[in-house]
Amino acid sequence: MHDQKQTLPLHVTYPYRPSLPSSSSSSPSPVSAIPKSPPLLLRRWKGLTLTILFLIGVQLVLQIKWYEPSLDHTATTSNGPTFAEVEEEVVTPTGSISKDPMRVPLTDLGVEADDSYILGDTSPSAYIASAIDFVQHSLPPQHQIMILDALPQFFPNAENLFKNRLGDVAHTMTSGSSSQLPLPAMIDFKHVWQTNKDRVGDLGGWLLMNPDWEWSMLDDRQADEWIDRYFPASEVKAMWHALPLGIMRADTLRYLLLLVHGGVYSDVDTACLKPISTWASKAVLWKDGKDWLIPPSETTTLESMKESLGPPSFVIGVEADIGSRPDWHMWYARPLQLVQWTFASTPSHPILLDVISRIVNTTNHNLPKWLASRDAKVAQLRRQGDPSEVADRLMTLPPWADSKDGGLASVMEWTGPGVFTDSAFRYLNARYNFTWADLRGLREPLRVGDVAILPVTGFSPGVGQFGAGEMYDPQAMVHHRFAGSWKDDRSDQRKPRISHFGKT
Repeated sequence: MHDQKQTLPLHVTYPYRPSLPSSSSSSPSPVSAIPKSPPLLLRRWKGLTLTILFLIGVQLVLQIKWYEPSLDHTATTSNGPTFAEVEEEVVTPTGSISKDPMRVPLTDLGVEADDSYILGDTSPSAYIASAIDFVQHSLPPQHQIMILDALPQFFPNAENLFKNRLGDVAHTMTSGSSSQLPLPAMIDFKHVWQTNKDRVGDLGGWLLMNPDWEWSMLDDRQADEWIDRYFPASEVKAMWHALPLGIMRADTLRYLLLLVHGGVYSDVDTACLKPISTWASKAVLWKDGKDWLIPPSETTTLESMKESLGPPSFVIGVEADIGSRPDWHMWYARPLQLVQWTFASTPSHPILLDVISRIVNTTNHNLPKWLASRDAKVAQLRRQGDPSEVADRLMTLPPWADSKDGGLASVMEWTGPGVFTDSAFRYLNARYNFTWADLRGLREPLRVGDVAILPVTGFSPGVGQFGAGEMYDPQAMVHHRFAGSWKDDRSDQRKPRISHFGKT
């Protein structure tokens, strides 16, 4: 649904920037070229020159403020870095918080690439606390019970953290031993979910390829009914009705469906190439299981470790892997981005909980602040007698415009692959100390704890970039036709993706 295949030119010519003249330059300065005058006259001439330059500078500033009014973003963030907002924090590879600008970057792309991921505090204690807070304050009671019962399974060594936060409610806690593996398996929730503005049939052969699975299609009316049924009188329902675009509701619905029911979500313009049971079935263990899987004994083999791990709870795929290109930010918001047109999950998974909490935060809390700030700026401009077209232009600025253009957050960052990618890496870092840099150059399915990650070929075969194979590749699981049904929503300002670097 998020057809954002942008292309990179094969060769990039950067603007020429001439070097500054050296201090030994023999060119005369403006002052030295002035005929000699009495000292008092010379001082007055210098003072007059500085005064004129100062007035010119003030005039330029006023012109910029006049014609380019901006919104006050001090009270807003794009999508909330955590369940509870965390401001101006940078997550180090160890998950601790650092504000040191001299920290060592994770890759050769520098700290700019690391900072493109909005993670917040990824320490297990902060992650668990913010998750519990969101569940208790934003979800209806039936989901509070379900999710609070499930969360300890994903953090089996954090029993005390849950008990400290929940008290007597934590009666279903695990024993705190890593031997509690395996976790709930995605494959046990055999339901494929798809959504569309209007109801259509199974166009992607999902039932044909998975005959023992159920398949459901929700149109707009059914989506509203589903929200009313499963999230009555909640922050989630308020968020649903406040989302300004249909594509945002389509994005959000997929996260909510799998949070409640589990199974597989896939866009209506996809085709299932291989049975879901084979997804990531041959995944290799990250670091051969060291430091995160059951500590192997002398007789434990790698295969027995895999068997003890069980099937994955969450399956995602890589969409874009820019590699070492220094101009990555011209084409993608992040140097490595994950797919959210197809993914699979158990119910109550923390990744889905995190992305939903971010959307709730942006929609219910940051959007009203942004609108109030915009209206106040417009009123101020009109009181100052600014041209009406300037205030009118600002008044029509949509909140889903890019934040660089004065908007609150783009669709990609509000509900789309950007915020989804951040939530996935936040969980992987909090739970397994895994970073985005660990996925660079992925060419085969990778297993990181309860999460299986497919290379670009998995859900994006045939794109002709990022090392993707073709649809007949053994690792190709789903084909995305990039039909982009969201383009029918005229209020959506996103541009379609482009298929190949250097080609439109």
